[in-house]
Amino acid sequence: MNPAEEERRKLACAPADLRFAVLFAPRAQRSALTALLAVYLEMREILRECSDADVARAKLGWWREEIARLTEHRARHPLTIRLDQQVRDAVLPTKPLYEIIESVATDINATPLHDFDDVEKYCDQRGGALTELAAALAGHRTPATLEAARLLGRSWQLADIVLHGLAYAEHGRIYFASDDLRKHGIDRHVSGASHSLAGVRALLEDYAGRARALHTTALAQTGVVWSDLGVGLVLGGLAYARLKKFSQTGYREAAAPVELRPFAQLWTAWRSARRAR
Repeated sequence: MNPAEEERRKLACAPADLRFAVLFAPRAQRSALTALLAVYLEMREILRECSDADVARAKLGWWREEIARLTEHRARHPLTIRLDQQVRDAVLPTKPLYEIIESVATDINATPLHDFDDVEKYCDQRGGALTELAAALAGHRTPATLEAARLLGRSWQLADIVLHGLAYAEHGRIYFASDDLRKHGIDRHVSGASHSLAGVRALLEDYAGRARALHTTALAQTGVVWSDLGVGLVLGGLAYARLKKFSQTGYREAAAPVELRPFAQLWTAWRSARRAR
């Protein structure tokens, strides 16, 4: 399979949010954005593909070296070569690529998150880094644009923790801060089956409120070149809509994950992307 075919296959299997982000991106940006998302997904899939943590860490080490090679236009992986070909004329920062790798390391090592600052750092490394890279491909031109991109990405990732965090906990990956678990009377076995349902719901409501606040803060930024933030706006808009739907259930554990109907996803993504026009 050649790099272009592998890239298309990655996108076809990607979460709907990422597919919509490409669909509503300006036509001139889609090839580079698809190449970026393919590399992002390839790195993120290490967690799922490697049952042995040592093997996963070795793969991450290889990717750290690959990003260094990418900066010198000596990439070896077909998808990284494809990315290099697509972004030659753009200024693609490498720090966010390393941050994505570090987010995977957090997943693999099940690194404890002690306080909400740790949670927000993880969300920034995973979601914020991706939306910054997408903004870079679009040619972001102001510090405010970069900050808004990061906020939208953080909001998207924190919403994922709200919607799927209990399921992740079943597999030993806790993305809620230890401080917040204690505050709501919950230990590391985060489940409504072993704790007060009120405590679990309060935890989810707390994090949902923080995710919405990040999204609202992003949209309130001034001096932003919104045309550079199509990806962040689509991801953030879909996350915000899911959180709204989840709140209507009273944050019942059995209701998660809450997904939007196909037309609602399409409408929400289109409406969110309009702000970038």
